[in-house]
Amino acid sequence: MKVYHNSFYAMGSRFNLVLPSSDDELCEQLSNEIEKEVKRLESKLSYFDTSSQVYRINKEAYKKEIEIDDELFKIIKTCFKYHEITFGAFDITLRPVIEHLKSGETHIDSPHSQFDNIILDESRRTVHYLNNNVKIDFGGFGKGYALEKVKRLIDSSLFKNAFISFGESSILVKGSHPKGKFWCVGIKDFYQTESAVHQFKMVDKSVSSSSNYYLDDNGKLCYKLSIINPFKSVPAEDISIVSVLSESPLTAEILSTALLVLEDYKIQEIIRKVECLEVIKIVYNDKVPEKKVFKKGNS
Repeated sequence: MKVYHNSFYAMGSRFNLVLPSSDDELCEQLSNEIEKEVKRLESKLSYFDTSSQVYRINKEAYKKEIEIDDELFKIIKTCFKYHEITFGAFDITLRPVIEHLKSGETHIDSPHSQFDNIILDESRRTVHYLNNNVKIDFGGFGKGYALEKVKRLIDSSLFKNAFISFGESSILVKGSHPKGKFWCVGIKDFYQTESAVHQFKMVDKSVSSSSNYYLDDNGKLCYKLSIINPFKSVPAEDISIVSVLSESPLTAEILSTALLVLEDYKIQEIIRKVECLEVIKIVYNDKVPEKKVFKKGNS
């Protein structure tokens, strides 16, 4: 079978779309719709783009209440919901903490979580910050939310099978592999890079993986200062990976980051509450991976 492939760059990642189909015109049409939608969301949710709604909120919401559109209001409400579900581990206010840690500065007034200082007004559709230290960043949310929109576009199309990789860490599949019963997605071992520490057999599912380390183009293991423990305002340090399998790309995206900083018993408690099928947590000790599996119904 002929396979269509297209890619574009958005949200700091490479978006890859694979469609097993011989109808190039129909594939191009869907691909263009997907790219348009993902880039629309990027322009709305970007922390750095001076023309985005988020940039305007971060600049002005301490001075006055800012009226926002329905979509962004619902997005922030969703973040409130997951902040509560994850015991505060999912936190969209940690960008100042990351920037402070990257700067290497040390002083008593170090930044910390400001989630409780975001005020939403349902009736007026406004957001307001209680102090000037509040900044929201949808870095651990945006790709999952975009894939939710992509999922709807694919579901409303004529395509029965599709494979989407957003930065390799966020995967969405529809149907199954044209030569099999499922799509197979693996978690690469950091030290035995030709091997997978786990494989997901996926049909109509999403999986998202997060880690505080990554392999560079030369295969070197590198630390990244982007996974923050919001309870201590310090970066996660253990070499670990969390992968979340879900029917919802957004749930998978949010939890994969949040669960990196939580104890095992809290992980099990959380997946009982949400649309989550399986959580795989890999923790390395002297380059040896220990795999923990969490599913609904586990004790």
